[in-house]
Amino acid sequence: MGVYKKGRKGHKDLWWIDYYHEGKRVRECVGTSKTLAERALSVRKAQVLQGRYNLKPKGGPLFREFAEAWLEEKESHLKGSTFTDYRSILSQYLIPTFGSRPIGKITEGDIERFINSLEGRSPQRVNNVLTPLKGILKTAHRRHVIDTNPGEFIKPLRVDKPDIMPLSMEDVRLFLEVVDPCFRDYFLVAFFSGLRPSEQIALKWDRVDVARNKILVTEARVRGVEDTPKTVESGRTIDMLPPVKDALESQAKLTFLKGPYVFLSREGSVLDVNNLRNRIWYPTLKKAKIKRRTMYQTRHTFATLMLSSGENPIWAAKMMGHTSTEMLFKRYSRYIPNLTHRDGSVFLEKFYGHGHLLDTKTENGGVNRSLQDDLSRENEEG
Repeated sequence: MGVYKKGRKGHKDLWWIDYYHEGKRVRECVGTSKTLAERALSVRKAQVLQGRYNLKPKGGPLFREFAEAWLEEKESHLKGSTFTDYRSILSQYLIPTFGSRPIGKITEGDIERFINSLEGRSPQRVNNVLTPLKGILKTAHRRHVIDTNPGEFIKPLRVDKPDIMPLSMEDVRLFLEVVDPCFRDYFLVAFFSGLRPSEQIALKWDRVDVARNKILVTEARVRGVEDTPKTVESGRTIDMLPPVKDALESQAKLTFLKGPYVFLSREGSVLDVNNLRNRIWYPTLKKAKIKRRTMYQTRHTFATLMLSSGENPIWAAKMMGHTSTEMLFKRYSRYIPNLTHRDGSVFLEKFYGHGHLLDTKTENGGVNRSLQDDLSRENEEG
């Protein structure tokens, strides 16, 4: 052990210290001063003897160690389904790729190559995999575990907006005519309530108020994990329309005494969305000769049926768990008659019904009071 010269920085020699820690030989570059190197060696020796020195691996801790600690810290801040997904992503993708490497040795190029290795997965899935990776690296950088964040400038892949392919009322009738009778009640509720599939399979009888025609949405079930709904606004009370009430009263005869859940599988267990989709939804679409689409379209069907029939968008937004009508207008504008036609029909019906737009006299020469009243009212409100 000692101090020695090795290499140069500019015109000066670089000084190193050489010592042992836990049986391993350690060499550190201290700088260009021999005096400082000798002092540093004395400090290191004292730290080693007193057990106060922890040798940090080059590049920081292994990615696996930091990632697992990060996930453990995050558990209380994540929804149960999100935590389960992150844990799966770590074990399936991130740890096999980066686990044995020091976290500080991971480069932006490594991440880009990792993204390329995920070819074949959907852009949305790739982005979901990148979310915890970027979170881990960001935390490591904020805590000064790594000097730079290699994930800082990695952009998410472009994700095309999913197509809205609602069923028409005729399609709904055809579907309900041929669907397995065991699941007819389920899909009646799905088409006419605005519930998400994750919310509907988690629905319990104590959240159904038949007397008041209300359903309280407080839970959702994602990947077998039950938690609060997708957003804060998704926790809501919705109106029970007549077909929904009929379906729930029918369902009560089958499942009310079998446990807390409204909808059960044939075996009496909690419904699994994947099984329901693959074994009931897709086969029924095929049988009804309706174009294949995702099961989430039941929610889009509710929205489009309500809006196209002239229901109040504010009410429809409330039923679906949106804070405002902005999302409805953005996603379903072509299904809202007044937004779709843009032909002045409402204006014409209101003002031409009393005569010509600019006429203030009736055909008999009298004053068109009704039109004047309408115009005055519009001026006051405007």
